[in-house]
Amino acid sequence: MEYKPENKICQNCKIDFTIESEDFLFYEKIKVPPPTFCPECRMIRRMIWRNCRSLFKRICGNCGKSVISMYSENRTKNVYCVDCWNSDDRDPFIDGFDYDFSKSFFSQLKGLRENSPVLFAHHTGTLVRSEYTNYSLDNKDCYLSYSIIGCENVSYSEIVDYCSNTFDCYAVQKVDGCSYNIDCEVNYNTHYATKSRNCIDSYFIYDCINCQNCCLSWNLRNQKYVFKNKKLSKEEYEKEVKNLKLNTYTGIENAQKEFDNIFMNVSIHRFAQIYNSQNAKGDYIGNSKDVYSSFDVQNSENIHYTVRAIMNTKDCYDNQGTGAGELIYESVATSFGSYKDYFTYICVGSKECEYSFMCKSCSYCFACFGLKNNQYCIFNKQYDKEKYFEMIDKIKNHMNELPYIDSKGRIYKYGEFFPYDLCPFGYNETNAHDNFLIKKELANDKGYPWMDKDNKIYNISIDSFSLPDSINDCGDSLLDEIIACPSKGNQDYQCTTAYRINSTELGFWRQKNLPLPRYCPNCRHYKRLNYRNPMKLWHCKCMNDGCNNDFDTTYHPEKPYKVYCEKCYQNEVC
Repeated sequence: MEYKPENKICQNCKIDFTIESEDFLFYEKIKVPPPTFCPECRMIRRMIWRNCRSLFKRICGNCGKSVISMYSENRTKNVYCVDCWNSDDRDPFIDGFDYDFSKSFFSQLKGLRENSPVLFAHHTGTLVRSEYTNYSLDNKDCYLSYSIIGCENVSYSEIVDYCSNTFDCYAVQKVDGCSYNIDCEVNYNTHYATKSRNCIDSYFIYDCINCQNCCLSWNLRNQKYVFKNKKLSKEEYEKEVKNLKLNTYTGIENAQKEFDNIFMNVSIHRFAQIYNSQNAKGDYIGNSKDVYSSFDVQNSENIHYTVRAIMNTKDCYDNQGTGAGELIYESVATSFGSYKDYFTYICVGSKECEYSFMCKSCSYCFACFGLKNNQYCIFNKQYDKEKYFEMIDKIKNHMNELPYIDSKGRIYKYGEFFPYDLCPFGYNETNAHDNFLIKKELANDKGYPWMDKDNKIYNISIDSFSLPDSINDCGDSLLDEIIACPSKGNQDYQCTTAYRINSTELGFWRQKNLPLPRYCPNCRHYKRLNYRNPMKLWHCKCMNDGCNNDFDTTYHPEKPYKVYCEKCYQNEVC
């Protein structure tokens, strides 16, 4: 059947959006109706289900062990530690029940979610001394880091793969001994770097590749001993860097201001960070093919409307965090061998499951919670194969005949992701707040969940700007201090109000001869996000004089950046 593009009005934002012909082909292939929310509202709706950074001390509801959980007591009654969750003694069928055709599907699903225990955080593989992490796979000695894979000694970082001895980074791969790297790969002992690869012993660089000993420089390739984009001798370079006094907070602040001017007003910006990829539209895409309106995609194919797809993910639409999956639709953190899963949350190695939560190695499960190695289940109740498919048809028809309608009048039939009031997180705890920051009043107006911060009182012992300016003057006694963050609890940044320096961190800053941070880890995280573009696309023209090429870019057309098309960028920079 041949489809034509079709315009729709989003249920949520009331703005027109287009469903493309190839989108209809995908929906037909997986037998789901087309969406009624626009791509951006769908993205936000999924992001609200991904809380990485807000962690709480909880008690395992089974054994009483203390755990660090991403679920607060306000919204989730019962969390289990990993041992109790994986135990053969846990019986998830206790929470099962027969489907009630007198009630809407999502109201029953909400009851199952609220009454069932959950795994305290999203941990997979082997973790060694890394309990203060989340969305974490095979890590050792990692702390307050999120969405990390195969790392060792990584702290205060997010979206980090196969890195070591690294602090305060965002969206990096295979970096070692680095700090304040954003969208970087394979750097070593490089600090305050953005969109740079294969760089060594450098500071405050933007868009530099295969460079060594470069500082306050931009758009460089295969250079060495470059300061402010001027080639120097080794001795001249070292003298200039020494004069910056990067071992002091004052020196870092002055260099940061100069770097920000370079970043905003001087350097040339490639329209998108897309490399080794074919037919790709979005940003931060590498080694991939046929990617559309997606971000942070690596080694994947045919990915649409998705954020963070890795590990050979294929033929997936509308996902928030997926790896090694195929034909996954409208899901969050469904990965590692999952196939044909739709509307799922943290399902691993699952096959043809829908509207399910935290199921592992399951197949043909519908609206199930916390199952393991099971099949043909509905609302955590076992069925035989024939009865299962008979019931699924009836339930899907019932979802359309008796839809769930939320407090804002949004209608949820079969084919919609989970309604907002099923979510266990507040908007301001999640990736939605990171990428689409709004105030509480607007969240309430839109019917999004919100988590009010507890007014915790800290015994603050020192203001952050009273810390020694130079790392050389920072003694071990600082490990006992409770430091006031200058943001004073500002919830735009999920500010923690106070923070501490631990011994590993102090050792790292001493080794790198860099000053102690003056803001809490959450505020530093949001500052790093300022160097990333929003997950939106604008159609713009190349800003190089005389060029009429156009493109889709994440650079806002009203910002002062010099954004070039691929041809002009390559001619100018490479």
